[in-house]
Amino acid sequence: MNTLRKMNTLVRLRSLGGEAYRLYSAKDQKPKPQEKPKEKSGEKAKSGEKGNAKGKGAGDPAKKTTKVTMINGEGVGPELMGAVQEVMCAVKAPIEWDILEEYMAPDSEDVSAGVLESLRANKVGIKGPVESRHWQRHIRKQFAQFAYVSLCSNIKGLDSPYGDFDVVIIRDQMEGDYSGIEHSVVPGVMQTIKVSTTTGAARIAEFVFGYAVKHQRKKITVAHKANIMRMTDGNFLEAMRAEGEKHVEKIKFEERYLDTCILNMLMKPHKCDVMVSSSMYGDVMRVLAGGMMGVPGICPGYSVSTLGTVFDSRMKACHALAGKDKANPTGPLLCAALMLRHLKLDKQADQVECAIRTVYKDSDIRTEDVGGKAKCSEFVKAVCGCLDKAK
Repeated sequence: MNTLRKMNTLVRLRSLGGEAYRLYSAKDQKPKPQEKPKEKSGEKAKSGEKGNAKGKGAGDPAKKTTKVTMINGEGVGPELMGAVQEVMCAVKAPIEWDILEEYMAPDSEDVSAGVLESLRANKVGIKGPVESRHWQRHIRKQFAQFAYVSLCSNIKGLDSPYGDFDVVIIRDQMEGDYSGIEHSVVPGVMQTIKVSTTTGAARIAEFVFGYAVKHQRKKITVAHKANIMRMTDGNFLEAMRAEGEKHVEKIKFEERYLDTCILNMLMKPHKCDVMVSSSMYGDVMRVLAGGMMGVPGICPGYSVSTLGTVFDSRMKACHALAGKDKANPTGPLLCAALMLRHLKLDKQADQVECAIRTVYKDSDIRTEDVGGKAKCSEFVKAVCGCLDKAK
């Protein structure tokens, strides 16, 4: 509490060009519990005694330890996840880590049984980079991760010609071009099948508009190529239109071709709000937005599922940098801040994001990928230093 008062976090975040985002949608929250029957007068005293026995603050998330799955991944992944642990320790986040070093099954590229078991139990995870496309598809299907949300905003202190921007990119993960259905028709002729179902499109549309309402976003832009792919992209577009009609009074809805959306992101990023698309289009926009922030992989995000939430910034494994202390931990650390907000640890989340942005704004500490000479550990030390000064 004293730390937060000293930092005056929300005001300071705005002065750094950012906001204290509330990034997780309300669509996948658990239903409200049914009301308990009223107690009889004779039982009231006993129940009161039991309630007092549990102690004050029993329902306070800041005092409750949460178990979180951590998938180290490969390449620079273990170093980045180590950075996350160090910063979470510095901010005193009440987290117990379930660290999984073996992420892949021993006899295939499937997700290991240990990872699946841990995520099913904990419902929350954070991961380092894993390059296997099969592994990525497998974990999405196992946990029905139907959408991926990227939070892209400029970081003051990083050289960028794009000015201030704050863009949310939400893309499908289960259907579209990334459905993963390919085959050889005849020798020399290969085919990829693009899938768009009415149910899947409606699910994305409902989530996107729910997210916009929850986080007070004013405009949703759908990127498509329905002029060419009239059935698949047309189906996706129709679902967005149908959901848009339910929110005409609160949210502006617009349709743009993919190439127009990309042009607008580059030329008028401050006018972009929530961008939504099918799988491949959204992936392109996500990478572009990361580059606008400073470098791909710096943009934090998370996969959406009713079974649990997994946070990652989609960084490359960068095997050539493994063990050299040269990776940029910004993306994973911003993901950790999102994770804290998901766990309702808003104060610690604000402190972490403020510390990261302060390092960029008030110092020249940069890793090599963004034009600096600092090591990964030096950047992490600076972030922890900001957290310590605020105490």
